[in-house]
Amino acid sequence: MLLQLRQEKGVSQQELADNCDIERAYISRLERGLYQPSITIVFKIAEYFEIKPAELIDKVDTQRKKRK
Repeated sequence: MLLQLRQEKGVSQQELADNCDIERAYISRLERGLYQPSITIVFKIAEYFEIKPAELIDKVDTQRKKRK
């Protein structure tokens, strides 16, 4: 979901990381499902994409359920 949001906005992992004050490698790991973000990171990413944190969580949850 994060990858899709990032691609829709046309931003690189580095640009997202810089704007959210986190490492680019962390963005990569989030996109690949290797890490789960803290609530602070969820808020930062949601703010960057101008969506509510609950909406971001819902999108991720929906995607996770589709994978099962």
